[in-house]
Order: sequence, then structure tokens, then C-alpha cells
Amino acid sequence: MNQRNTKQKEIILKILDENRIHPTMQEIYDLAKKEDQNIGQATVYRNINKLVEDGMVIKIPSVGEEGYHYDINNHPHTHLVCNSCGKIIDIFENDYEKFIKKIASNNSVIIKKSLLVLEGICNNCKK
Repeated sequence: MNQRNTKQKEIILKILDENRIHPTMQEIYDLAKKEDQNIGQATVYRNINKLVEDGMVIKIPSVGEEGYHYDINNHPHTHLVCNSCGKIIDIFENDYEKFIKKIASNNSVIIKKSLLVLEGICNNCKK
């Protein structure tokens, strides 16, 4: 049983690594089903939630009704969600960690985890 879970987790990690479009849970499940017809929706949900809990995957709120999107890139970065098409764009700024440290210092708090999501209009929709 444990090996099966490992295989299923590997399938999910591979999907996230190969699909850097910030897929939804349903998209991950659909892709996992192509890899392993026996994989169940509950198994995918359970594994994704465990990967989020373990800090291996980031859970990004959606601006639409899709629920959440998932990102395997857990290095500090910001997400820009397009209000028009729903596309999620990774933004890597050198000052991200400095910004988080400043907030922690200015408010005398310890920040253990951060997720910055900006909403706006992507370049394609802007045209």
C-alpha cells in the first residue's frame, strides 16, 4: 500500500513539474488519470494536500470559481493572477524576502510562511 502511495505521489509531482501553468486540482487529476487509470480523485486530493502541508507545493487562491491552483516552485515569489483570463504569472523579485523581513520586523512578528497574490490584467488581455 505504501509503495502505491509513493508511486501516486511521484505521478503528481511529475505532473506539477512538467505543467508549470499552476494547474487546478481537477487538471492535476485529469492528467494523473492519463498516467494511471486506477488513480482515484480522493487519492489525488489527499496527496496534493499532503504535499502542500509538507511545503513541497504552494496552494494559490483563484480569482474565479476554480478553487485553488498549485505550484511546485516553492521558492519565494509572487503570483499575479489575471482578472480577465485567470492566467497565473510567477514574478521573481530580488526584494521579496527583504519585503517579508521588513514586515516581520516592523510588526514584531515571526513570519513562517508567506504567499503574495496580486490581481491585475496580463499583457495578452491588456491588448
